[in-house]
Amino acid sequence: MSSNESGVDEPVSNQSALAKLLCGNVVDDGGDIDEVLSHLYVSINNVVKELVTLQSLSDNQISLFAPFLGRSILELGCTALIARLDPFRVLLLRECQRQPNYLMDKPHKSSIRWQGDVLADKVTDLWADKSLQNPTRALLGDYYKRLIWSANFDKLLDAIEDVRGDEWIDNLRIKSFDRFYEETLTDFSSVYSELSKGIHHELVIPLSSALDRYTTQQRIEKTVRNIATLGLIVSVVSHALNKLDIQVAIAAYKEIQEMGVF
Repeated sequence: MSSNESGVDEPVSNQSALAKLLCGNVVDDGGDIDEVLSHLYVSINNVVKELVTLQSLSDNQISLFAPFLGRSILELGCTALIARLDPFRVLLLRECQRQPNYLMDKPHKSSIRWQGDVLADKVTDLWADKSLQNPTRALLGDYYKRLIWSANFDKLLDAIEDVRGDEWIDNLRIKSFDRFYEETLTDFSSVYSELSKGIHHELVIPLSSALDRYTTQQRIEKTVRNIATLGLIVSVVSHALNKLDIQVAIAAYKEIQEMGVF
């Protein structure tokens, strides 16, 4: 999982490519944040291993297990990206969980939350004193949009300019940043809600198309594609922890599309 002794990024198989892209070059015994990212790497890899078995399952099994696996990818991936872009947030959570009075049977305010750490309410004026008193640090919030995603989107497009024959990159290349961001935001919101309905068995009427094989596979693909694309952008963010070489990141991005899940 770590870089080899020569400092060159190791190649990855299509089953570990997503963990590699999201967690970066995790260094064994590298410190507190690498302990977190190492754990997330293993967790993502374990979920991916289960994802690739979906093809062999019955329709009923897919409707039961796929929503959990899809949302696990979404949540683990977001946590990994937050750790690499804003390590303070995850180190704070790590330290809280290390306390002897940390209880597993109660919610904790320090926990990563979908609304607040990934999504956030719109900020009308980013640079107003009132907004800056407690600025949102949500992964897809307005400050990240301006300071991370917008600032590095064109940089990524330059890096992938000569890449050919990659469906996801071809699709990404034709989009403006605003279109990319709005589609990503919409997809994250809708897929999280759709997967959650499958996990919590919220449906009390037989909407057969809601959890059928084809629809579920589409949701899984949308989930993996979106989180992987954010991971690809992070590979060109100058301050991101454990950065991958851009060519290794592009290769991992392509490997993800060949996982056999879709």
